[in-house]
Amino acid sequence: MNQASNYHIGPVEFAPGISGTNAWTFLFLNFMIMPIVAFLSISQPYVLSEIVGIPPEEHGRITGFLVTMQEIVALLLIGSVGALSDRFGRRPLFALGVFIAGIGFALYSTAQSELDLYLYRFVYAVGVATAGVMIAVTAADYPAETSRGKLAGVTGFLNGLGVALAAALILPRLPAVFQAMGASAADAGRYMLLVMATAAIVTAIVMQAGLKGGTPTGRSNKVSLRKAIRTGLAQGRASRRLAVCYAGSFVARADLTLVAVFVSLWLQQTGRNEGLDAAAAFKQAGIMLAIIPTSSLLWAPVAGFLIDRFHRLASVCAALLVAGIGYVLLGLQENPFTTMGYLAAVLVGIGQMSVILTVTGLLGQETPLDVRGSVIGFASLCGAAGILVTSLAGGYIYDHWMISGPIILTGIANLAVFAFALLVWLGDGRPVRFDPGEARSAELLEPGHS
Repeated sequence: MNQASNYHIGPVEFAPGISGTNAWTFLFLNFMIMPIVAFLSISQPYVLSEIVGIPPEEHGRITGFLVTMQEIVALLLIGSVGALSDRFGRRPLFALGVFIAGIGFALYSTAQSELDLYLYRFVYAVGVATAGVMIAVTAADYPAETSRGKLAGVTGFLNGLGVALAAALILPRLPAVFQAMGASAADAGRYMLLVMATAAIVTAIVMQAGLKGGTPTGRSNKVSLRKAIRTGLAQGRASRRLAVCYAGSFVARADLTLVAVFVSLWLQQTGRNEGLDAAAAFKQAGIMLAIIPTSSLLWAPVAGFLIDRFHRLASVCAALLVAGIGYVLLGLQENPFTTMGYLAAVLVGIGQMSVILTVTGLLGQETPLDVRGSVIGFASLCGAAGILVTSLAGGYIYDHWMISGPIILTGIANLAVFAFALLVWLGDGRPVRFDPGEARSAELLEPGHS
């Protein structure tokens, strides 16, 4: 299929074989997926305080353990999910993951003890781990090579819009709305989680109906978990750019968790220290949490354009530098609800989105077509490891050092990966402009494999 016959939405060109229904469904799910992935963590302080009745001084420990458990599940599943997607296709796994996450939301609304939280978070973790790999794999499958940046910018905008409207503006206000209608604080939180469960299940049904079936090569590759991990490691050793992608995935996923978990905890605790009740503190935190994704979504189209114009490795370097500075600056604010705090939040939003989009673009460009699921699954494994490390270290730092400590830690991690990426870029001859001829995305690693 030539470029003229590929499906377009404005300047964005989709890969051969992607229909209009596939393309629009892909855009819809990118609007819905981030609230599904992020909102349980964002609502965690309210759930702990009002639904289960756990005191604030225990929130850091329990939150760290919950996120750790979720990432252990992810570490166990991600490699298999990536390999299975090369065998059975992306659609059934993606839809199943979102459906299971919806069941997890519904179960979470019934939690009455700390044990319940762990049991129900396990169910949710299985769904999110499965969907998380498919987010990355489909992001590599759907664009034509010359439109990776532009489509990443569009999907990044939709991700940010979904988080800003749903997870930061609409859903945090639901408890207050339900309480005004006569519900208790605990029941209001339960109703909020049930709304999210319904949204996830409906999204899963739409995905199964509208996404493209099969694999990009049109054949089923039987890949074991051991071979998938071996393939990911081998590709990382063979390509320093893929090694940068793996390191970038480590911090990019950690960045998302940081905002969803520890920034939310920090902001809500600050509100409580000012004398606000749980609902009011949640609402005030929602304002700051809206600034981060709003700045992300406004920046996403610009970042997408730049990714298709400038060299993708250079773009990764710039993104990591901005994110690192933003997180450190935000974490150093004694009171985040000031002008400097809001400016730092804007910088965090721009940096976070830039890291996600640039790493996604470089990863898609550097991954051979027939092992895409395995390689991107390995990158997702690195992301899960990043969340695991951040949640363990962040929970301890939150409880024993300072409540904004996890934010500073994440900033330092971004700057460390920036240093590594910069060394690779310098070693590659300091390329500045994007060259589609460099792309490995159409290559077959094993031409005879079936």
